[in-house]
Amino acid sequence: MSMLHDFAVWLAHSPLNAAVTARGWIVPEVQIVHVVAIAAVVIAAALINLRALGVMDTGRTRQAVLAAWYPVMLGAVAVLALTGFLLIASEPGRALFRTVFWVKLGLILVALVVTGAQARAADGGPSRLLAVVSLLLWITVIWAGRWIAYAEGWPGAFS
Repeated sequence: MSMLHDFAVWLAHSPLNAAVTARGWIVPEVQIVHVVAIAAVVIAAALINLRALGVMDTGRTRQAVLAAWYPVMLGAVAVLALTGFLLIASEPGRALFRTVFWVKLGLILVALVVTGAQARAADGGPSRLLAVVSLLLWITVIWAGRWIAYAEGWPGAFS
């Protein structure tokens, strides 16, 4: 934890932290962009997975729906990474020292892989299973993201 602690201390005293926290409007604005990007990810994931389940957009192939929405998802995840880093820079000790934050990051990676794996899955069983797993993963990512604010930090964590 020493390296993480050192990084958090450095970030808390960095010019980026000073820039983000110097103006009271920056963090709320970044949070708004973060939430909109979350919505884009959830909408894209829902459309991809509901098509794989045969619930929506059945007039198009699964691959066509994936080709249309997976890039949107990846773009929104990139925005989430940028805005998330800015939010972490504003309060490094708030997220970095909570297990749920790291679980969330891991879940995002797994959810992206599972959602992308649908491009290689045949119609039917595997595709439907991947869709259900993907939807559950994205729901868990949202839950974990919200839980960060309420989770206890690690003992001795930077604050």
